[in-house]
Amino acid sequence: MAASTTPAPVRKFGGTLVHFVRDAYGSIEVVDAFGVRTLHFGTPARQSAMCLQEPDRVELPYVRAMLSALLFQPEPSGVLLLGLGGGSLAKALFQHVPACRIDVVERRGEVVEVAHRFFGLPVHPRLSITVGDAGTFVKEAGRLAAYDLILADLFDGEGMASPVAEESFYFGCASALRPAGVFGINLWGSQTAPCNRALEMMRRAFGGPTFRLAVPARGNLIGFSLASEPKRAVLEAMEGRARRLEARLGIEFGRFLRVLKASGRVFP
Repeated sequence: MAASTTPAPVRKFGGTLVHFVRDAYGSIEVVDAFGVRTLHFGTPARQSAMCLQEPDRVELPYVRAMLSALLFQPEPSGVLLLGLGGGSLAKALFQHVPACRIDVVERRGEVVEVAHRFFGLPVHPRLSITVGDAGTFVKEAGRLAAYDLILADLFDGEGMASPVAEESFYFGCASALRPAGVFGINLWGSQTAPCNRALEMMRRAFGGPTFRLAVPARGNLIGFSLASEPKRAVLEAMEGRARRLEARLGIEFGRFLRVLKASGRVFP
């Protein structure tokens, strides 16, 4: 009788392949390497990451940078996330802003399943996920102006997804924001011309100033736009707010605030 053998682990992107599935948009891979679980869409680029020993820690620098939107709007009651990935943004906001309702739009149902199964995304009434197109969703949401915070992280295996290049997308997001709302988007900074076009469309679409936050030692560039001109008191309170948020979330908000101040001329 032949002895049974255990199949050798499959290696992928420098680690062990934990899960693989293919949908209409391509591959979805979950990989474990050196204590970190990562999400991939058919390429080495990490779409999401989670420390297996500290799953609630915000692992990727660009995700921490996107949460700088809390410096402008620290207690949002309504949040819209466009693009889910492994759910890092959704998890962080769910845990640290307990009064907020979070709506997520993700075009790939398999990504939603992976986020719940492999990245600890909770199932809860405060967290609603729609499988669909982000551009279409914001056109409908614009009729409600229901959100204090909209964060867009729209990437596929090749780079920035198509809504990032569409001016109607930014005007739709602007219409969906409340008067003191904040819009943020993850851009790929090495693609200079598309990034500059995206930032220019943001300046046209939103009533308040636009800021750039380059993620240190990474290719990501985070763009922020405010729905309206900020009150001076809000800007003056940001130093103290950065210290409090940094202590609460363990994220380098002080450094991010210094970069934001250098990119915008509205600060006192």
